[in-house]
Amino acid sequence: MAGRGRGRGGASFNIGILGFNRGDALPQPIHQPPPLFPPLELKAVPLLQGEEYDYMLALKQEFRGTIRESPFYLKVTEKKKDIHRYSDKYQNSGNDGNSCFQPDWDRLPPELKTLKKKLKKVRFTPKPNVPTKAEAAEVLKTLESLEKKDVNPDENETEENEGEENEPEEYYEEEEEEEDNDYNLNYFDNGEDYGDDDDDDVDEGPTY
Repeated sequence: MAGRGRGRGGASFNIGILGFNRGDALPQPIHQPPPLFPPLELKAVPLLQGEEYDYMLALKQEFRGTIRESPFYLKVTEKKKDIHRYSDKYQNSGNDGNSCFQPDWDRLPPELKTLKKKLKKVRFTPKPNVPTKAEAAEVLKTLESLEKKDVNPDENETEENEGEENEPEEYYEEEEEEEDNDYNLNYFDNGEDYGDDDDDDVDEGPTY
């Protein structure tokens, strides 16, 4: 709560944190760059040298090489890159010939053998629309009926006329259509009767 209350506002932090007290002279500026790396407190163990260590290192490298060259060392298939670099052919080039592992399945259980399903291409041949026996019989009947109509056209006309005669005659009453001048005929007034009603009402007296 510094800087509040009566009096002047005090500083909100302690100046002693910066390395000097109140009233002391400010430190001189440093015109040199800071050190690149801080001093190492825990240094690395020095490399041991000798015939025994060299022999162990050679055995370790030989063991790694034999494992990589063995058929049991499976190589992960990498996806082909769009850009081929010159350094790619020198990386892990020792096991190129033994990358495909082919085990002896006579010595292994059949449950471990995985089969890849091969997709076969199916050729689709559209079936022709062959008419059935019933459809063929109906087509023949229609053709025969059309042939009969073409051979005997007079008989077909007589049959149609007989059918029309047998039908009951229908009478339609003609509706009287109103003409456009009906309004003029019914409501035409030539003005001859104008004033007749007024003469009759004079004798009766005024109306209130």
